[in-house]
Amino acid sequence: MSNRSRQRKSLRIRATSFQSWFNANLRAHARDIARHGADCGFPSISYTSDTICIFDRFADEIWAMAVSDAEEFGHANVCEMIAGFKRSDMLADYDCFKNLMVWYACEKLAGERE
Repeated sequence: MSNRSRQRKSLRIRATSFQSWFNANLRAHARDIARHGADCGFPSISYTSDTICIFDRFADEIWAMAVSDAEEFGHANVCEMIAGFKRSDMLADYDCFKNLMVWYACEKLAGERE
């Protein structure tokens, strides 16, 4: 585990699902996330230390979303789908991967509200 992962383990996440976490923290920003991308700087998802905590809490749910989308969009697997992301340059380490996956999940939920 990198230092960044250990820095912010105190982030409290009370939500029981990623969708309920998104609704509680980012619902007001959903339109902007859908239009401009999650990497534009929004509350709770701007710092890698925060997105790591979010991913660690909801990893199974986020991964299931990615598997479903990969199948739906005709990708051989999730890795192939991720390679096509606009910010696939962020796959240098596991913490960046977690960050990218949280952004993906936020953009997916925001897009469903558009």
